[in-house]
Amino acid sequence: MLHPRWLAAVVVLAGALTGGDAWAEAQRLRIAYEAHDGCPDAEAFLREVTARTDRARAAAADEAALDVRVRITSSEGRSRGRITLGKGEDARVREVDGATCGEVVAALALITALRVDPTASLDPQPPAAGPRSSEAPDAGGAPGAGGAPDAAPPAAADPGGPARPAAAGVSAEGAPGAGSPPQLAPPPPASPPPAARPATAPIGLPSPVAGASRSPQPRRPVERPWTLGLQGSAVSGVAPEALLGGGPFVELRADLGLGAAFRVAAEVASTGAVDAGPGGARFLRGIGRVDACADLFRPARRLSLGPCVGAEGGFLHGSGLVGKAISDVEEGTVPWASLGLLARVTASLGALVRVDAQGGPEFPLVRRSFVFENPAQLIHEVPAVTWTLRVGAGLSL
Repeated sequence: MLHPRWLAAVVVLAGALTGGDAWAEAQRLRIAYEAHDGCPDAEAFLREVTARTDRARAAAADEAALDVRVRITSSEGRSRGRITLGKGEDARVREVDGATCGEVVAALALITALRVDPTASLDPQPPAAGPRSSEAPDAGGAPGAGGAPDAAPPAAADPGGPARPAAAGVSAEGAPGAGSPPQLAPPPPASPPPAARPATAPIGLPSPVAGASRSPQPRRPVERPWTLGLQGSAVSGVAPEALLGGGPFVELRADLGLGAAFRVAAEVASTGAVDAGPGGARFLRGIGRVDACADLFRPARRLSLGPCVGAEGGFLHGSGLVGKAISDVEEGTVPWASLGLLARVTASLGALVRVDAQGGPEFPLVRRSFVFENPAQLIHEVPAVTWTLRVGAGLSL
């Protein structure tokens, strides 16, 4: 998720979007805009873009242009925006989450401006004020050229003396006698000029007020891509009783538009001693595992849900235990491989800690039977479907 006030991350994002290209001419934009009730409209979005760079403008119907598709939705009182720049394989997709729709629109406009112009301003800029002529209205509100003045015009300076230009807010009077320096009348009380405002004020940020300092804005915790942690597991069906164990994992969260996450884990699990009638048995499994997950649903700000697909490989070891009718025991090790389709829920506890739980069916690719030979008795046969549950906690980096 990108927050509009996380300016350093936006600059890095701009580098990825621009690819180092800077256009000298104005880039034409063809904007498709869709937003929920209460959001600024498409014209406000375009004004937010052009307030940051003069290298962007709306495209006419017959002009080649950069496609900009914006979609803003609302959930749990927050706004979530998705922007797609370009088409086909060159299209770049980014998502923004904010407390208000105005914040999201401002952030998406900044992404667009930086795509067009790598040197675009991070904040909307007011339009440049033109030079003021001597006939322009003064601070007291006198009319410009062609209008009737409210007060008498300043008297001409003595031709014998040097010319003195009249300054805004100060009137020059003629000297009483030749050679006398012109006298300056005291300027009228100058009222502060109205503050120039950009076409669209910065959305989501407080407007500056003269004499008042801006209060600090709270920052959203930074999304860190790497997570290191431990997970515990319970697996049924692989052995006569549940395999309990766990191990470390490393996870990478990638911005692919779906909240994608890729996890690599190692795991060791055991049943302990299992009573198998005439004797006993103990099962041990060691595996390496790879999972790919997508956080498709976000019912709350720090909670996400989604599916995972996984693959694991390793070994399954079974050893017999001496019992009432078994005095000579053996052990065996077989390869293990399976594929899984799981559901996952993830919760963020602040900026550093993530916890998750995932579970569902696994489909063994290797199915073996474990038996006692004398007397002959089946201890366990791996079924076509097994079930797994994993709970993990990690530290984000």
